[in-house]
Amino acid sequence: MGRRSINTTKSGKYMNPTDQARKEARKKELKKNKRQRQMVRAAVLKGKDPLQLIAEMEKIDQMEYNVMQPSPLNEKVLKDKRKKLRDTFDRVMKIYIKEDPDKWEELKRAEADYEKRRFALSTYCEAVRHAQQVQVDDIPLPINESIAALAGLTSQIPLPADMPLPLNIPVPPVLLSQLNLPTAPQGILRKRSAYSPPPRARSPPGCPPGVPPDL
Repeated sequence: MGRRSINTTKSGKYMNPTDQARKEARKKELKKNKRQRQMVRAAVLKGKDPLQLIAEMEKIDQMEYNVMQPSPLNEKVLKDKRKKLRDTFDRVMKIYIKEDPDKWEELKRAEADYEKRRFALSTYCEAVRHAQQVQVDDIPLPINESIAALAGLTSQIPLPADMPLPLNIPVPPVLLSQLNLPTAPQGILRKRSAYSPPPRARSPPGCPPGVPPDL
């Protein structure tokens, strides 16, 4: 939508010069007030201590993840408080990243340490709550000594796969392929190539030379 002219009203009627001047002064005043509000908000954020904001968030975490006693506040209230503190902390960090980068890096490390502590606290709280829900009957009992002794005796019985085979019983060829026995080494003679010419046909040998033996 285009910008509406200051010479007419919303209904399209013409405005007299006095109303036009009053309307223009009102727009300038609103713009000035907006700039002042932004400056006040920036000054308030600069006055906030980021480390104090982290400490307040840690207090909320202690109330929420306390396994010894329930929190005096509702879970939704705690989440809303943490969200407001987190938003304020993020706005303060945006100011520091523009004006003081060294301070911003220090606060970033403090934020990372806080996140690690919060994660460890939440993990411990979840583990304790899960352990409290486990019933005593669901915990497995230790094995009886007689059953353990019987299990030890049965473990000493050799299985068919562990028993040695007799030497005088021939082994089928199917089992020989499964036993992975060492094979004979290959010969060192040169093998015949598939592209070599076929061997020449030889005629059978005749009678041996010489006088036949006297039998």
